Amino acid sequence: MTHAPVPVPVPATSDSTLGFTEIKQWLRHRHPMIYIDRVLDHRPGEYLRSMLAVSGTMDSIAGHFPERGIFPASHLIQAFAQSGIILYQLSTSALRDDELTLIGSVHSKFHKIVVVGDQVVFDVRSDRITGNTFLFSCRATVGDQQVAAFRGSLIRVTVEQLGRQLW
Repeated sequence: MTHAPVPVPVPATSDSTLGFTEIKQWLRHRHPMIYIDRVLDHRPGEYLRSMLAVSGTMDSIAGHFPERGIFPASHLIQAFAQSGIILYQLSTSALRDDELTLIGSVHSKFHKIVVVGDQVVFDVRSDRITGNTFLFSCRATVGDQQVAAFRGSLIRVTVEQLGRQLW
């Protein structure tokens, strides 16, 4: 079954930034699973630059090396994926109510730990869009220091394509 694409919503800001409220229009995730605080810049089909401010009040800090305040690397992967999901939709069309994205693969390399007080910037690049498949890559930095690098893929699917689900 083929559906007409959903028009891409126009950001409320006049430039290429998106605030937290606008980000929630692009992601199905909700607290405590949203890891992008702001989109700093983007160009559909090319790149998206996002930011995560790591706070000691985040749920993930409470149970992950709490004596040190180290941000979990797996949550950096989630922030990378969410940035990719937003870039994919900005580059194609917004997800319809009966669609979702599935992350196909993520290759990651971690260079430094991320701690409370850090602002992580994700420079995400659109490597290729073919049909409902998106290949993307990222360099994550804190200040001028690279903390991680990622390559990943995602696909857009309909709920119907997934078959019967027990949600």
